Order: sequence, then C-alpha cells, then structure tokens
Amino acid sequence: MDAPTFRTFAVEVTSVRRLCPSFVRVTFGSDDLVDFGACGADQRIKVVLPAPGTTADELVETCRGWGEQWYPQWLRAPAEHRPLLRTYTVRAARPSRGEVDVDFVLHGTGGALDGSAGSGPASRWAAGARVGDRLVVVGPDRPGEGRAWGREWAPPPGGRLLLVGDETAVPAACAVLEALEPEAARRTVALLEVPCPEDALQPVASGGAQVRWLPRRGPAGEVAHGSLLVNAVASLIAGEAPSPLPLLHAGAGEPDDSDLEILWDVPEAVSSGDLYAWVAGEAGLVRDVRRLVRSAGLPRTSLAAMGYWRAGHSDAA
Repeated sequence: MDAPTFRTFAVEVTSVRRLCPSFVRVTFGSDDLVDFGACGADQRIKVVLPAPGTTADELVETCRGWGEQWYPQWLRAPAEHRPLLRTYTVRAARPSRGEVDVDFVLHGTGGALDGSAGSGPASRWAAGARVGDRLVVVGPDRPGEGRAWGREWAPPPGGRLLLVGDETAVPAACAVLEALEPEAARRTVALLEVPCPEDALQPVASGGAQVRWLPRRGPAGEVAHGSLLVNAVASLIAGEAPSPLPLLHAGAGEPDDSDLEILWDVPEAVSSGDLYAWVAGEAGLVRDVRRLVRSAGLPRTSLAAMGYWRAGHSDAA
C-alpha cells in the first residue's frame, strides 16, 4: 500500500474525562475524522494549538487551507503567529464514529489541573479543555500499518517483549498492551513510571502481561524522575526482580555510546531475536535505559528507543 498523506483535521472536543491525578482523556470528534487513517498501537499524531494571543477559531480558519501541505504552510507562518505543534499518541480511534481519544499528561506539581509550575502549552490546554472547544490535529488520510502511519511498535513474532516508559509513554504503552494477543501478552513485561500511586491505570484486557507501576511519590517523599525505571531495568538484567523473564546477561554486549542528542533510534528492520524492547519517555531516561540493555547484549535491531521530551524543555512531547 502507498504511504498515506498527512493532512489537517478540524475537530471539536466531545468528551473530557479525568482518569487519575496525572492524566486526562480528551475525545475529539469531527465529520472529518471518518477519513482518519488509524493504524493502532503507538500511533503518533500532531496536536495543533493556537499561537499565543490567537483564538481556536482563528487556528481552525488558518489551518483550513493547509490541507496536505500543512507542514510547509506551518513553516511559512511568521514565528509570532505560528500555531504550536505537539506530538501525542492516539489512545484509541473510532473513524466510523469520527472520534479519536488522546490522553494528556497534566505536567506540574501533582498533575495539577491549574497549569502549575512545569506545565507547557498542551498540558495547560488539556487542563482547561471543555466540551465544544475547537482544535486541529494532523494525521494520515487512510488506514494502514507501519512507520509511515506514525507507528513504531513492530516486534518480531515469538520473542519476549519489554516496554519501559515514564508517564509520557503510558498512553502508548497501554495501547500496545491492549492490542497484544494473549500468547504475546504472557511474554511481556511493562515497567511504567508515574508521578503517584493513583496514576496506575489498568489497561483493558492486557491478557496476562506483567505490568509494574513505579510511582515516584511515596510515604518517604519523591524520588528523581527516571531513577525507578533505570533501577528496575538493571534488576531485570541482574535477575533480581521476581519475573519469569530472565532478560539478558550483564556484560554480554558492547557499551552503548548514545547521548542526549540521540532522541529517536528505531530500527528500520527488526531482528528476530529473543527479546524486543520498546523504550520511551524523557531523553535522559531513554539514553540510560538504552545503555543498560545494549551493554547487556541486546542488539540495536531489537530496540526501539524514543525520546518524547527533554527535561527543562516545556511540553516537548
């Protein structure tokens, strides 16, 4: 099948649901979305937000003429009037009903809904989203499979599966878990770090996958972002975690020399090895986990490593 064309979809908020302290689910609806090209799993789309000082109605009108040339048109807009682009995962798509769900992380203290310190424009928008609000999303114009549709999850058949991510990766990880066949789910471990215990969402029909939620905030206070995930992966490698999936052997591979500049490293062709790892979230966390599993013997062709955002940069995901 030919690759899809990405285009703009004018949408309206039809539902807002607070899932837990740090996540809110926004359902977008539109007659346009009956043509949305859903591909499942960790599919990415662009959410287009109004430029500072402009309204949502102005945004929709601005984007109306972009069509398939949305990106060149966006680049040509004066910087001060350029709409804001943010990348998000499609949590669920129902093209027959003209609906797409997106789960937003409410960055800031305690996942606050008031746009508190640490939040960026997309989080602030989601915190105040109301039914009837207008917006624009960018996505493919036909259904399909693969990276051309914004999907990176592509494990080989038969092997063990490891998902590692912080809260910005939780929507994609949950979508992946829900799509697993029962036999594949039994070979799957997911390590997911979230701000607080109440953020431990339950994927629907995860089919026996081991899902370990790692809340940073506990009775003793809050630990550093990413530290729980790095320690959990190290424990898996060392065989210290209670798991029927002894993953790798420490020291079996070559050191990984990636740094913070490598934010997106997904193999074009996935190897048919015993383990496939999907790692997503903050860039430094992704780097550290990538180094661990690479130095423990996992080949680069069995690892999808994706930096969704970078600490100190506002709402990059």
